[in-house]
Amino acid sequence: MKKAALIGIFLLFCGSLISQEILTLTNAIEIGFVNNYGINVAKSNYLISKNNASPGNAGMLPIVNANAGYVKGLSDAKVEVLSGSKLDNSSANSDVITAGVTLNWTLFDGLNMFITYDKLKKLEEMGEVGFKIEAENTLAKIIAAYYNIVRQEKEVAIIQEQVGISLFRLELAKLKYETGSGSEMEYLKAKVELNADSASLQNQQTVYLNSKTTLNDLLSRDVNTDFEVRDTIFITYVLTYDSLRSSMRVANQNLILANKNKEVNSLDMKSARAQQWPTLDFMTAYSYYRSETEANFIQYNRNFGPTVGLTATMKLFDGRNLNRQYKNAKISLEISDLEVHQLENRLEAYLTRIYNDYRNELKMIGFEHENLLLAIKNMDIAKESYAVGSISSLQLREIQKDLLNANTRFVAAEYNAKVTETALLLLSGKLIH
Repeated sequence: MKKAALIGIFLLFCGSLISQEILTLTNAIEIGFVNNYGINVAKSNYLISKNNASPGNAGMLPIVNANAGYVKGLSDAKVEVLSGSKLDNSSANSDVITAGVTLNWTLFDGLNMFITYDKLKKLEEMGEVGFKIEAENTLAKIIAAYYNIVRQEKEVAIIQEQVGISLFRLELAKLKYETGSGSEMEYLKAKVELNADSASLQNQQTVYLNSKTTLNDLLSRDVNTDFEVRDTIFITYVLTYDSLRSSMRVANQNLILANKNKEVNSLDMKSARAQQWPTLDFMTAYSYYRSETEANFIQYNRNFGPTVGLTATMKLFDGRNLNRQYKNAKISLEISDLEVHQLENRLEAYLTRIYNDYRNELKMIGFEHENLLLAIKNMDIAKESYAVGSISSLQLREIQKDLLNANTRFVAAEYNAKVTETALLLLSGKLIH
């Protein structure tokens, strides 16, 4: 009966594990790319810039308007002409009907319309790059948040192990105290330190739960959604500085955006120069006019038909504003060129620092893994020695702390290596292929 109950509890435990969602990093990225608010806002802004990049918005297409009107009037009319004819009507009615279609088309404006269209296309490209930047940054945050959960979960397991060691120490101290071979002070000290480890475990469990909330927030889903993650932090050992640097100079999205902004400023300078040329506008219309009135000798008037015209306009003097705009556009182009060089320099410095950290963290993984194995072995020896009274509780506690620190440093080295790896891929434009 007891065995059956144990089997039932085991099956219930397995069922709870099966029902628990296992969230892989790939799944998290897919959810984030669909739901993340920042990505969706950036995508919408890109679509706006794409809609704006049209020939009509650049002024390359004609504008056609249709109009119609009807006016009803009642007036007190008195008219006298040289021939002596008179008209006197205190309640003269009038009706006026108008209708027409007009077409206006700028045929030439110093090629400014083509420059404007090129600028709109560049702004569309900048919108796309802005969307990619948001997507890359969000991906980097999701990766860091996901592996932070793995890290915090490992920290929970580490402290649970500490609680187990402290419980082992407490049970031995209690046994020694009760049999008279140990002191009450040692027993109480073991109990205090077990409570301290239990409190640390409770705090770490809270940190672990909060790390899940952070990832849920990045995925723009219910922040209380519970899930489990894979417990392995995968590190790629093939990143080389020269390869990363070469890729960064051509694929870093922030650098691409800065260069496109420079191109836009160049087009602004061309636009300011183009506005100094004359403009030629074409106009054509077809109109209808009909008037009936009792307030005039001409009681009925109707005409309709097409009209065509050309208008040439040239600014002779505008207070030198166009010249000022051209000079300012030229200065803006020079500024954007300096900003590109400044960004290149900063990215190179950032890449160097992150790559140095990356190499250091990879080395730390090896060191800390070796230290962890030694600390585990030392702990096993210490537990046996404490059980037979060869070492004191104080010595056991120190060895216990060494194991805690070795475990924590190893997990931190793995996590930091993954974060720096992600930062390098982000810098080099390799994070999203």
